[in-house]
Amino acid sequence: MLKVGTQMIKVDIVNEVSKVADITKVKAEVAVDAVFDAMRLSMQRGDRIELRGFGVFQVKPRKRGIGRNPRTGKEVRIPPGRTIRFKPGKDLQNIG
Repeated sequence: MLKVGTQMIKVDIVNEVSKVADITKVKAEVAVDAVFDAMRLSMQRGDRIELRGFGVFQVKPRKRGIGRNPRTGKEVRIPPGRTIRFKPGKDLQNIG
């Protein structure tokens, strides 16, 4: 388990999956990569991913607009696009 205030990276997730599932780190890495790839492909299609008790990942359209370069102050056009939003589930909201 990680200490409060630290960050968790992919290798930490692989190690935790390996320990909890009692499998090798190689198999855990394959499983973690498979989950991330499935999520990535789903979001590229614009699908919504709902993980009960954890949260929802949703692809939302991003409006075009005008931003400002902080270095020069010059206005910059921001093209329309898509962005990913995460809404935590009830179990995750009640952590604090």
